[in-house]
Amino acid sequence: MNYITNTLSLMLFTIGLSVSTQVLAEKVGEPTPTVVSPKKTEVAETNPLVPTEAVATKPLTPTTLAAEGRDVIKDAVVHVYVVKHSYNALSPWNSNTQKGSGSGLIIKGGLILTNAHVAADSTFLEVQRHGETKRYEAEVVYISHEADLALLRTKEATTFKDVQPLELGDLPQTQQEVEVYGFPIGGTTLSITRGVVSRIEKQNYAHTDENLIAVQIDAAINFGNSGGPVISNGKVVGVAMQSGFFTENIGYMIPTPIIQHFLKDVEDGKTEGFGFPGFLVQSMENPAMRRKYSVDEDQTGVLAHKIYPNSPADGIMKVGDIITQIDGHPIQNNGTVEFRHGEYLNYTHWIDLHQLGDEMKLSIIRDDKPMDITLKLDRPGKEFLLVKPNQFDKQPTYYIYGGFVFMPLNHDILGSMDPVPSALAALAQEAPSEDRKEVILMTQVLPADINKDYHHDNNLIIHKVNGEAIPDFKTFYEKMQAANTQFVVLETDDGYQVVIDRTEAATKQPSILARYGISTDRSKDLLPDAMNTTPTVAGQSSSEAEQPALPVAVKAAPI
Repeated sequence: MNYITNTLSLMLFTIGLSVSTQVLAEKVGEPTPTVVSPKKTEVAETNPLVPTEAVATKPLTPTTLAAEGRDVIKDAVVHVYVVKHSYNALSPWNSNTQKGSGSGLIIKGGLILTNAHVAADSTFLEVQRHGETKRYEAEVVYISHEADLALLRTKEATTFKDVQPLELGDLPQTQQEVEVYGFPIGGTTLSITRGVVSRIEKQNYAHTDENLIAVQIDAAINFGNSGGPVISNGKVVGVAMQSGFFTENIGYMIPTPIIQHFLKDVEDGKTEGFGFPGFLVQSMENPAMRRKYSVDEDQTGVLAHKIYPNSPADGIMKVGDIITQIDGHPIQNNGTVEFRHGEYLNYTHWIDLHQLGDEMKLSIIRDDKPMDITLKLDRPGKEFLLVKPNQFDKQPTYYIYGGFVFMPLNHDILGSMDPVPSALAALAQEAPSEDRKEVILMTQVLPADINKDYHHDNNLIIHKVNGEAIPDFKTFYEKMQAANTQFVVLETDDGYQVVIDRTEAATKQPSILARYGISTDRSKDLLPDAMNTTPTVAGQSSSEAEQPALPVAVKAAPI
């Protein structure tokens, strides 16, 4: 996983989802083998979400392909129609509904494999097989935003039970010929384009900026192709994902090692994602550094420069350890591992191949002494992040108090900023602690007379409420609600103060919300049914019930 770097070597965007009102545009950036670590010993037949009779269907074989050719593949490709309901990251009281489409492929169990960015935030899904006119309503069964993959199922689980499922192949070779199947923008019928594999490396997946292996191909892929199969020698070698921005004939697919990881991950009925060992490294190509750590000319490796607290590496590894091998694979000084002759991938790919619960083996040098250690990947990587990952299928958390807008910092907010303030970018590298589990951000101020002089303040990191430190957004919200002093004083880390007259805020907040077309002062997860508490207007107590109530059914509009 890419937990800390936001540097991109090439701007990319998701190509698979054709949207009627806007195009999903994002970024990408690095290189891996085809082995998937055994994690969950249960086989797919034990999964109640996969019909037994469908699992038993025989996969596509070379003999079948020779007889039936491309028609067999075409029969297992579907057009995915989606209605999405998404929220504005910095104005989460505003939302947008739009229609779009992507592609998908039928695999064992009658399930449909597609991209997560096709299915994310969906409120209504339909699928249509190539060569048919009927659409079938579908639902998301599993989704991994990190891997940008999702499994769909028709509402009638046996709809595609007679369709020959497509079989997964191996990681392709460079210059291997491939065909991309899908339903790109510009028509409604199946499109097939041809090309070759250009290179294999790790890239930042545009959907969530996760750094995983990706395969670059030069076959023409366009909006609407996302989720469609990439075929070579009759087998699926990848799923179309994204293409280059301001480039020609550069497209990327999710290769089978990541697809296999996802399918193995969900066998126990839940999506857990990728683990994180809990350390960061730097290259050891600098001669002075190599002399300092007494590394011989024929010895290669990378230097551990940070150990995350409460991580698998905590208490086992130390800053200054030189990691020379991962699972028996020698690590080069630039952090790569040779996975095929003359082809290298970043060593983190071998971490990505593991499932949660797996153990990974490292060879290290500490104080000039070689040793072997074992780390267990026991938790998803996102749990080690102070700044939480992108969110989907839910309204972002927010709270408005006297016209001041507060939100917990996450990557959706960072991605909406251009440029990202350096202080906030630095927090993306930090781990949470008992004293600080989340970052509370005052994202903006809705200008009014009661918040004069603060109108231009935005992106302030709030550390204290009335002199008390706040570890997370829930604590912040509770302290704001429970405030009973005349003034609520918020402080940043350098002592800068935001002073709010509590009674004045309670009196004028309804008119502020109405002025900016905001129907409620907090997100759905902070409303009574979600919190099991009685919300108050700008922190007023129950004795102040005579204060004006919030406006109801005010049409939301951008500020």
